[in-house]
Amino acid sequence: MRKIHIKILSFILFIAAFASCKRDNGDVLLQPRGERDIVEVMQRETNGDFSMFLEALERTGLNATLSVESGQTPANRYIVFAPNNNAFGALLLGLGYTSVSQADITVLTETVKAHVYQLPSAEKNLKVSQLGEGDYQSLQAGRQIYVNADCDGNYYLNGKTIINFEREAKNGYVYSIDDVILTPASTLAEIINSDPDFAIFNQLVAKAGLTGLLEDMSQVNTLFIPPNDVLLNSDAPSVGYPINLNPANFNTDEEIALLDSILRYHILPGRVFALSVCTQKPYVTLLGQDLQLDINGNIGGEYNDWTTVTTPNAYIAKNGVIHKLDFPLLPAKLNIRQRVAELPESVGSPNNSYAIAKQALAITGLDVQLETLDRVTVLLPTDQAFINLLAANNVATIYDLPVDKLTQIMEFHVLKQRLFVNDLLEEPTVRTVQGEDITPTSDINYLAIPSYYGDPSGRIDMKLTNGNIQVIQKVQLPKSVNLVSAP
Repeated sequence: MRKIHIKILSFILFIAAFASCKRDNGDVLLQPRGERDIVEVMQRETNGDFSMFLEALERTGLNATLSVESGQTPANRYIVFAPNNNAFGALLLGLGYTSVSQADITVLTETVKAHVYQLPSAEKNLKVSQLGEGDYQSLQAGRQIYVNADCDGNYYLNGKTIINFEREAKNGYVYSIDDVILTPASTLAEIINSDPDFAIFNQLVAKAGLTGLLEDMSQVNTLFIPPNDVLLNSDAPSVGYPINLNPANFNTDEEIALLDSILRYHILPGRVFALSVCTQKPYVTLLGQDLQLDINGNIGGEYNDWTTVTTPNAYIAKNGVIHKLDFPLLPAKLNIRQRVAELPESVGSPNNSYAIAKQALAITGLDVQLETLDRVTVLLPTDQAFINLLAANNVATIYDLPVDKLTQIMEFHVLKQRLFVNDLLEEPTVRTVQGEDITPTSDINYLAIPSYYGDPSGRIDMKLTNGNIQVIQKVQLPKSVNLVSAP
């Protein structure tokens, strides 16, 4: 009986020792979920979707780098962006191989390394969301992984590769991707010099002396590039763009300076992928003025460009990203106060006159304050709107209103966001400088439909250096002002 007990005990000890061993002849034994390393997670928790990538890890010896012996604390932690079999197989075929075993070992090793990022600390795991957007150096020398998030907080690689799922391992995280991470081969300058669609833009860049900027590997930038035809014909009446961007038209110092400002308005510092360009978030250009999308994805211009990105992430360069536009952009030249001063004053045409609004701004001192505010939207009532308000309250002129009430009214017309007409039609509430919220969808009445540069007063989406102006046909009243609202 004692011998039987000894045999049973020996068998139990053997099983325990066998279970504690991580590998025997290359076979991975099942570890508890919380004890699995990156290699085990890909083997056990991914339905075989990464068998080719796992074979590549095995052949290159990188599986040892991503493995941790049972019971051991990880010496390093990693994030692995693992291409599934479809993606990895397509890559091999593109390189001229039909299987992992046929691939050149150097090429295979560098390819696998390009999908692995070593976390800066071995103390704890970090998710991609905890890393945030940015460029991260992979295990392959000179190859970075570009991580960005879309407007809903979903993360992508290189602006297009969707991260399908996330699995935590003992020594890091595994993310599934349906593409492979490739290294950009050219600089921004090389791309625009080689693509025929960018020929005119390339000439303009050379004229402005900005080629060196786009060659510089120490500076990462994002370009918005309009096509050749609109650059050559941008002053055509049907287009309505006020400046002809034919390179032949820029020769004097003044003309070159103007061209330089226009081109810098098409460039954002940093690597900005299209999925990350969210509505109502300003992006400051190299000119110092911001670009901003409206709620429908149109990029705002001096009045309203209605310019859209036709090909997002058209190119990913060594030093940036290129997006194709359908129309050129134009930076603003005036601030809000300067633009208000230019608006017409016509007694005979109160629906297209702003004399009373100018008086109200001056009386309250808000005209001066508008030069100090940034990224705001001014709702500017017409003379007719003020006439209706005065009549409803039996007041003869704007000067007969108490200054404190007039101040609250005018501050109620300054919104603390740069908003385009589409934004105003969609936003539920917006905070005003006066302190109360306004509900644009129900409170604001517009005078004109959106129009291009041809509108002489620019009544819709007037984009200025420090904000926007929208013209309205009814004076809005905050709750704190005891006045009768005009019909």
